Amino acid sequence: MTRREATGGPDPELVALAGRLLDTIDEFADDIASAIEARVEFYGGHSVVPADDLRRSVRGNLEYVLKSLREDSYADVAAARTTGALRAEQGVPLSVVMAAFRVLFSRIWHSLVLHARAQERVSEQALVDAASDLWAAHDTFAEEMAAAHREATMTLLLRNEGERSALVGALLEGRPLHETSVWDVADVLRLPRRGPFVVVAAESVHLAQEALPGIENRLRARRIGSAWRLLPDAQIGIVRFEHDADLQPLTATLTASARSRIGVSPPYLALTETAAVLRFARIALASTVAGTPHVTMFDDFPLAVAAVSAPDAMQRVRQAVLGPIFALPPEQSKMLLETLAAWRDSGGSASAAAGALFCHPNTVRHRLRRIEAATGRSLGDPKATAEILIALEAALLGIGEEPGRVPPRDR
Repeated sequence: MTRREATGGPDPELVALAGRLLDTIDEFADDIASAIEARVEFYGGHSVVPADDLRRSVRGNLEYVLKSLREDSYADVAAARTTGALRAEQGVPLSVVMAAFRVLFSRIWHSLVLHARAQERVSEQALVDAASDLWAAHDTFAEEMAAAHREATMTLLLRNEGERSALVGALLEGRPLHETSVWDVADVLRLPRRGPFVVVAAESVHLAQEALPGIENRLRARRIGSAWRLLPDAQIGIVRFEHDADLQPLTATLTASARSRIGVSPPYLALTETAAVLRFARIALASTVAGTPHVTMFDDFPLAVAAVSAPDAMQRVRQAVLGPIFALPPEQSKMLLETLAAWRDSGGSASAAAGALFCHPNTVRHRLRRIEAATGRSLGDPKATAEILIALEAALLGIGEEPGRVPPRDR
């Protein structure tokens, strides 16, 4: 069915007029392209859309519209979809392309009116009908163009995110990169080329599930750049901050989002160091008791970091130092290790530890003497105290077998 059969169709003189405009389509397309450059600021000056590209697009859409008028047929929207997809790839906002389409159709209408009045052979009613047809075509073209633009934008977004994730993976795996390619990587990741950076490792609660959904946008809102990759056991991020003071908003944002253990590496300057620094972020993550939502900075807990850095060795240290305590009945072992942890967290004050444990200071002192007797190490000797505390850290973190499990302390 033709449009005339469906709607009554345009005046035959309008059909003929559309044909005459098609005969001068190249000049007409140049005129419309110039009007778009003049009226739509984005296309003027140094637009990302080259002038020849704009003119080809205008000519393609113009040809389809005029042919639909001349041949009394429904408009072919292929050119509109091509334009929408191409402009999305070029990064032209949809609103800008819509504005260009409005100029295109208004110029077509303006030219039809001028030619019709010059010939005095087209009735006013025919022009009214033509206006209705033309703006209906505009709606159809604009809708198809916008749909293609949105589809292409989504495809580009997924492709770009895939590229970013792959590049983060390359950095985390330590693949060789030349200095020039490091610059390219930084550009794709939308990060500065030099640090300071930190690596963030957030433990996944479930396999291959984001531990920090939407974290990149939340950090960007605080002017902190980042790029992330999801691994089976963790979500890993490369984060760039301006100076040391920026670590506080980073840790605050991570803490507010934490649903599991999160480790943060020490700062580093070059992206090529990322793979080595990732290990520090994972060590910081592991230095918190499993199941505890907490953000741990690598530099903040050296005892815990030391304990998890060499788990096989620490299992031997834990048993060698605290083995006699683990050999006690579970209730006594647990009580002594809780007292030792409270004394440590109270800065070596028996009175403060007693307050935390709701007991008398002399009770704490008595338990500490029992620990000294069992281990053969004096808490007044700095070297012996260091040995006891690092063995305690290994026990708290679950390194090695634990006959008596100690409830983790709050960091």
